[in-house]
Amino acid sequence: MMEEKEWILVVDDGESKGEMVSNMVSQIGYETVVAKNTGEALESLKKTRSTLMVIDIKVPEEGFGLIKSVKAEFPDTYFICVTGPEASNIRTRLVALESVDTISRPFTVEEMRAKLSRVIRERDLIGGMNQNLLELERANEELKRLDTLKSTFISSISHELRTPLTVIKEFVSLMLDGHTGPLNEDQKEYLGITNKNIMRLTNLIETLLDFSRIESGKGMKLKFEPIPLIEVVEDASMTLSQQMDEKRITFENRIDPDTPLVLIDRNRTVEVFINLISNGIQFTPPDGKITIDSRGLTEKRDYLKVVVTDSGAGISPEDLSRIFDRFYQGQRTQAGHSTGTGLGLAITKEIIEGHQGDIHAESKFGSGASFVFTLPVFGIDTIVNLLLIPMLEEAERDKMSFSLIRVDFWDSRTKREMVLSHESWGEVMYALQKLVRSVDTVIPFQNNIAYIFSFNDNKMAKEIGERVQVKLTQGGYLPRGTEVHFRIYSYPIDAHEKEEFLKGCHRFFKED
Repeated sequence: MMEEKEWILVVDDGESKGEMVSNMVSQIGYETVVAKNTGEALESLKKTRSTLMVIDIKVPEEGFGLIKSVKAEFPDTYFICVTGPEASNIRTRLVALESVDTISRPFTVEEMRAKLSRVIRERDLIGGMNQNLLELERANEELKRLDTLKSTFISSISHELRTPLTVIKEFVSLMLDGHTGPLNEDQKEYLGITNKNIMRLTNLIETLLDFSRIESGKGMKLKFEPIPLIEVVEDASMTLSQQMDEKRITFENRIDPDTPLVLIDRNRTVEVFINLISNGIQFTPPDGKITIDSRGLTEKRDYLKVVVTDSGAGISPEDLSRIFDRFYQGQRTQAGHSTGTGLGLAITKEIIEGHQGDIHAESKFGSGASFVFTLPVFGIDTIVNLLLIPMLEEAERDKMSFSLIRVDFWDSRTKREMVLSHESWGEVMYALQKLVRSVDTVIPFQNNIAYIFSFNDNKMAKEIGERVQVKLTQGGYLPRGTEVHFRIYSYPIDAHEKEEFLKGCHRFFKED
């Protein structure tokens, strides 16, 4: 099949010169059409497939007008403008225009050939790039559409599955507890297997819901509180104890009971350990070992370094850099493949980063793996960074007031601050949580001070403080003779600038 020739439109009001340029272009090997003015040029462009014009510029403003008119109707057209040898200022103006080049008289056939070739290559290159860009934009829009459909589907199906699964779980639990009559050993075994798989399915659904929230941009709403890390590890290990027993995997919790409290979302951090321990169980052979330990505090002493180690197959170097990618499944198992959704580690990373910590994996392929991450230590700096600043920014963004309420406990006889017993303190914290809204936060300190972070102005904060006084002193939560005092610091009443308010908040905090 013969290659179709390029059509070039030549515009010149002088017939002989127009014929000269058109003859030269034809001699080079292109098809030509000649027009004498703007009107003829526009009509010719409508009839031909030309996207390249050669214009003989005699009157500059007429030439610029022609280019403007053509570009308005045919924006993809390229121009070569023929100018006189003295028209350097015109050439400068022309070259500044998009898709316009010049050639100065007198010129040879070879000079015109070179100019045409260069402009055509540039046109084709840019045209190809624009086409590729358009295709990429279309593909990107389609990916966005599919991504939205995927997220909507995951969220909808997860919610739909959770309701019947909850009912199934309840009835299986009732049968296992003997509420429907005695069970023989086979029935207990089969119901136990059923219950275990219900738990697996429940965890999968919760993982998908977490992923759906992250994908929708809602992120994870964390509820921070000071907690001993050893308790969190124990909660996670108890959840997975049966799975570890089935594979005869030894579990060691080496977290020191005297490790400083961490400021964390308890449920989410339990989820972190469940994901990492489950990961270890999956990739550790029978009679293996999983250990949880601490590597001490970070340099600023505001974060605790935690490590979860297994004695499994390890992680290959090519998988190590992608282990936290969503839906990524590497080749860790000894059988050469992995199972699961590929979301557990991705969500674990989201949770750790929600605590302003970081996580990474360490491994030598064939000799186990370690996941090292940091959790915030309970203290003034982490309270400010994780709670106070985000809540203050939210208040500013939504044009709300913000108050810090400090609640102290005093001995009415000695007129001194007092430390409550562990039992009384638990009841006090329970009462305080019931007294504040879900959007507010209660932080306890050393069984003798509680801080309430509240989206309220000074007046409403005072009412909260008064309700706390009445509830705690008259509700039987405190030993006799205990007085409840409170102080309030509000933004923007007590401090008009955010930085000034943050400095003032430090005076309210106390660490013993």
